[in-house]
Amino acid sequence: MAVGLRVLTLDVSRGARGRPGKPWHSLPNRSSFTYLVRLSKKHEIETSGLFDHILDAWVKGKSSFGDISVTRRQMTEDHGVFLITRDGQIMTQLRLTSEMLRLLTEINLNDFQFVGFASTRPRLPEPEDLAIKDLCLRTRRFNLQGTIVAKSTPRTVLSRSGKELLLSTATIKDGSGTIALSLWNDHIDAFSVGDTIRIENALVKRYLGEPQIAIDKHTRLRTIRRERPDKP
Repeated sequence: MAVGLRVLTLDVSRGARGRPGKPWHSLPNRSSFTYLVRLSKKHEIETSGLFDHILDAWVKGKSSFGDISVTRRQMTEDHGVFLITRDGQIMTQLRLTSEMLRLLTEINLNDFQFVGFASTRPRLPEPEDLAIKDLCLRTRRFNLQGTIVAKSTPRTVLSRSGKELLLSTATIKDGSGTIALSLWNDHIDAFSVGDTIRIENALVKRYLGEPQIAIDKHTRLRTIRRERPDKP
């Protein structure tokens, strides 16, 4: 599928002889990386976030963030084919080699220069204050205040890199409804049932067919009012 994109010049680190450093000797790798950056800039998607969700889809088959969905259509030892959609509309379908997928876990975007764009830093939408009833998969960045009414027993899960993480699912309630929130590692003990918390700059994703609050490095969680145990 042809996608009209602005011209982007990729300046990669070069070796002593002036040739692109490894692994950028590979034209398919350079082309795939440049295309993904173009795609993210054109559609105002956080580039590193797009990389993360492609990797997530490679492992799980599908990954969603906001109104963007990445689906793995084909998987072999050598490559994967991915369909990327927004609000159900096809943005692109592309083939990435297994080497390129590995590189996506290691790329530091600060090592590259992108000519034709004012900044390589992601421009995040300004979050707005919403109620739970207002949240859907199309919701971009938002703020929300609610009370934790339940927390699951923490369990151990593995990250894409094989690192063990602790995960607990909290149920958040406000005057309009309830929704799930994933609490990771230190956040698990930082918040208790009964606490009223404010969630700032969060996202919505789909899990087991239902929307839930997703947090990333831009999200802030803080306690507004802490539940006090009853005195004996």
